[in-house]
Amino acid sequence: MINIEPIEAFSDNYIWLLTTNEGSLVVDPGESNSLLKTLKENDLDLKAILITHHHYDHTGGIEEILSEKSIDVYGPNNDVDLINVRVSSASKLKLLGIEFEVIEIPGHTLDHIAFFSENNGNPILFCGDTLFAGGCGRVFEGTFEQMYNSLSILKKLR
Repeated sequence: MINIEPIEAFSDNYIWLLTTNEGSLVVDPGESNSLLKTLKENDLDLKAILITHHHYDHTGGIEEILSEKSIDVYGPNNDVDLINVRVSSASKLKLLGIEFEVIEIPGHTLDHIAFFSENNGNPILFCGDTLFAGGCGRVFEGTFEQMYNSLSILKKLR
């Protein structure tokens, strides 16, 4: 069984918590308080952190989480020192029994990546600030062409 739960962060963001019978992983912890509280209240065993891009509202909680838990932080090639496993396009990860493929999706930022799993016909996509339920993220560092191409890549994932 896989459970994916949004945890509110700041006034306009979410941290994603994925849990299986093998443990939990967190995606883009911009802050740590609400996440650590959820982990403790539910007696969850955090095994890894996934980072989609370098913006502080996606990385700001890493240090405090690592002060409580010795786990790997997977993320793109950027200047976030706390990422200890660098991944890039076509990297494959097996975490909590789930196989993820890393997809480079620049546009919002130049280092932006997504983590995608086919998950036996029940796809899972963590795409940070590239795609939202009601639109897409701002183009900060990349170009509009890059963002369009990245959204086109995500559109093909079904």
